[in-house]
Amino acid sequence: MNLSRELEYEQTMRLWEVLWTHYLSEHLHLYVCVAILKRYRGKIMGEQMDFDTLLKFINELSGQIELDAILRDAEALCICAGENGAACIPPGTVPSLPVDNGLFYSQQDDE
Repeated sequence: MNLSRELEYEQTMRLWEVLWTHYLSEHLHLYVCVAILKRYRGKIMGEQMDFDTLLKFINELSGQIELDAILRDAEALCICAGENGAACIPPGTVPSLPVDNGLFYSQQDDE
């Protein structure tokens, strides 16, 4: 789900800032996606959307996503899932951003 196209510039920057913090989880982006699907589940399930229709529907949400509400829902989902939720994320799932190991530059040995 490419949220950058669905949000205004300021909202996109705010979303990135939240994801960069790894607040609650380095996989908060997954909870954000679930929060969006949860918010629109009535329409998705009511119309029994297949995958292609769902993609089209999500792409047409441009300018309609309430970021504050989605972030609150994602935070609540992440807290409710807790360690059990983290354990369900398959190993190797890419985090929202690489976890900072404190090294911004590769270290080279002086010879």
